[in-house]
Amino acid sequence: MPANRHQGRGTPGAAFVAAGALSLGALVLGAAAGAGCTVERPQPDLTGQDIRLTLIHTSDIHSRLFPYNFVPNRFDQDYGLQASKAPFGGIARMATIAKAIRATSGRSLWLDSGDCFQGAPVFNMFKGEAEMRALSLAGMDAAVIGNHEFDLGSQNLFEQIDNWAQFNLLAANYTFEDPPNRDQRSLKDVVEPYAIYDLEGLKIGVIGMANWSSMTGIFEGGNSLGLRPLDDAQVVEQYVRLLRPVVDVLILVSHLGLDEDEGLAASEVEDQNEALPLDGVDIIMGGHLHIVTNPPKILPHGEAGHQTVLVHSGAFAKFVGRLDLVVRVGTDNSRPETRSRVTAFTYDNIPVTSDVPDDPEVSELLWPYSVAINEAIDLDGVFSFINTAGETKIIRNDRSGGDSQLGNMVARAMQTRPGVEAEFALTNSLGVRADFERGPLTVEQMFNVFPFENSITVMYLSGQEIQETLDFVSRKSSERGCRTQAQVAGIWFDMVCRSETCPDPDPTDDYVPTACAKNIVIGEDCRAGNPDGPIVIDGSTCRQLVPTGLYRVAVNDYIARGGSGFEVLKRNTSKQDTGVSLRDALAVFLRQQPACAADVTDFTDTADPERTVVERWGEVSCLDETVEPHDGRIRPVFE
Repeated sequence: MPANRHQGRGTPGAAFVAAGALSLGALVLGAAAGAGCTVERPQPDLTGQDIRLTLIHTSDIHSRLFPYNFVPNRFDQDYGLQASKAPFGGIARMATIAKAIRATSGRSLWLDSGDCFQGAPVFNMFKGEAEMRALSLAGMDAAVIGNHEFDLGSQNLFEQIDNWAQFNLLAANYTFEDPPNRDQRSLKDVVEPYAIYDLEGLKIGVIGMANWSSMTGIFEGGNSLGLRPLDDAQVVEQYVRLLRPVVDVLILVSHLGLDEDEGLAASEVEDQNEALPLDGVDIIMGGHLHIVTNPPKILPHGEAGHQTVLVHSGAFAKFVGRLDLVVRVGTDNSRPETRSRVTAFTYDNIPVTSDVPDDPEVSELLWPYSVAINEAIDLDGVFSFINTAGETKIIRNDRSGGDSQLGNMVARAMQTRPGVEAEFALTNSLGVRADFERGPLTVEQMFNVFPFENSITVMYLSGQEIQETLDFVSRKSSERGCRTQAQVAGIWFDMVCRSETCPDPDPTDDYVPTACAKNIVIGEDCRAGNPDGPIVIDGSTCRQLVPTGLYRVAVNDYIARGGSGFEVLKRNTSKQDTGVSLRDALAVFLRQQPACAADVTDFTDTADPERTVVERWGEVSCLDETVEPHDGRIRPVFE
């Protein structure tokens, strides 16, 4: 273990007090004595004073250690991420912002809400080493464990933490199993449920609430993760009782959540943090949802006028959140009436843009990783050109709420991939993370579309299983404004988001279904070219789904394991993971499209707008509105 791993960074003189599952008596003793981690010195008496505290917040960095290009969506632009200031992100820039914030505040902590792993080539090549080293050098104090931290298994996560992390890794709602060899160190030795920081006499408690809703194998016996989830509400109550009497500010740094989509407003997603028992909790710094809450949410509760401030600061290294608090230090933190409380706050979400200089130390650390990546992968390589008309682009979310052009492309690439050749394909909409913007399509942009390493799984489903799966898609979509949560190729259906005629699959329970899939057919062009028209069944090109039939289906490995609630797919035992990534399958599909004509100009070349695509990029395919267009494969219906 690195010698300085558990020495709370914070501001100069900010002492790490305690971490771990201690008894209340030991905790109080540790708070008084400083837990032997720092040089003892007299603590100021802050009782009755208004003390300023600054919290730096990041989340869902997803391996965006280096600046990258993408077109900001409307939410990004609303929060100050302007296209003219690309490229965006990068840990060296985030370190600059964090250090600038700390220079203006006497007491500060940098807390991260998880998922620093997975989403860029640096993780594929170095397995999290670069992330842990860079965040440590940048000055992070603590982070909760995210679900993507387990993408290469528990052993890899342990090794990266143990070898490189110089900040606290937290997860109060996990219980870790002993390894087969009791003398072997494992995650239970390097992950703690909470940490306490002493910032010049102001005691800050931080509880880590890790994710388990997205970790599909976590409940199954003998799972390779070596952990079991604990009930979130009970965990919060337990650690609030333990920590509240000895801290002035109590923070949940959380990766709880049900869905994630940076294309949605904070009011459009369900935040699991809001359902927790929050008496005694001052701040929640949330992650996993990939949203920004600006202004933060205020969650009142019945505890002597106290309230909880809930903050999300976005994803993919696009923003650094700054939460400035005024804390009135109380006389007795064991009682709601007399304990310390947050009396005021301000929040700023700072864009990580090209006008932010790199921190030289972090930049120097990352330089060898950058060289290795660029030698192995040509991120600027162009293999297709998006030649749509006007200002249009190839979108992942169609305005109709049904199938989208990009979703159709992804599903078709899965269905027709050599070795797969499925009757139809289905993938979750949230697995497709960005649109295809007009102009050259680069390898880097493909990582924006598919930041995660999902692969194609082939399975055999009965017609009844398909019906149940599409019923689930319809119910899930109805909760999101009747916007489809799946994309398909080779299958057509009406996604009924409101109806009194949906069949009840289980009459023995109290649930009354109001959303379901109807008129399901297998085939192509089953609405005869009219996305809003009725399904046409001819018995050959388009044939009715048969409940007792058996169908070869391509899905992604995440939903095949039950991710995002696809329980029917999880139960099926015929699945075989091909190992072919969705990103690679889509790249092959795009390269197979017709090449750009000789007279197609590269309108993105501002220096020479008459220069043709062939002259600038060579023989690459051209994509326009006619390639896998929105055609009504999934038609939203309200009855």
